[in-house]
Amino acid sequence: MISLYLCRHGQTVENQSRILQGQMPGHLNEEGKQQAVQMGIILRKIKADVVICSDLQRCIDTAHLALGDNVSLVLEPLLRERDWGPLTGKTIEEAHQYPDIDNCGETIADLYKRAESLLRKWESEYDGKTIIAIGHGMTNRVLQAAYKGVSVREIEKMDNAEVRHIEIITPINFKYNVDSAEASAN
Repeated sequence: MISLYLCRHGQTVENQSRILQGQMPGHLNEEGKQQAVQMGIILRKIKADVVICSDLQRCIDTAHLALGDNVSLVLEPLLRERDWGPLTGKTIEEAHQYPDIDNCGETIADLYKRAESLLRKWESEYDGKTIIAIGHGMTNRVLQAAYKGVSVREIEKMDNAEVRHIEIITPINFKYNVDSAEASAN
């Protein structure tokens, strides 16, 4: 079993402007910095074996504000946010003008495959351990959906700097159907 504390980065300037950041670095705004500090109150009570962090700057900044500059981070590209392709940098309103928004850039099926790869990696490397993972809204939802074998639409959106505790039973038996996995710009 893996005890996973799944966290979302603090609010960014881009979140506030309703911009699809995708794999852009992102810039924490003042509220996001405060959210990260508050999240740290929760995270510092956890006896984590490892802190895994998306390698995008908004997550790294969140981790340092929450856990201190000396925290040892395992930077994980598989934890990056969805790549929105040509929609990256567009507002959500602009993105909804695209006729096939869900197939721009990385698809939900691609995200499910990435989530499965990441969960398999964690199962191999961290079974029996406690993980703090700092990632992104859509990616965190898909990780949960892939593990639970449900559509991403069945997973509640995560607020900025939210922490969810999930007990991952190993070995993991993936049951999701990517054909029924739907999501849109969040």
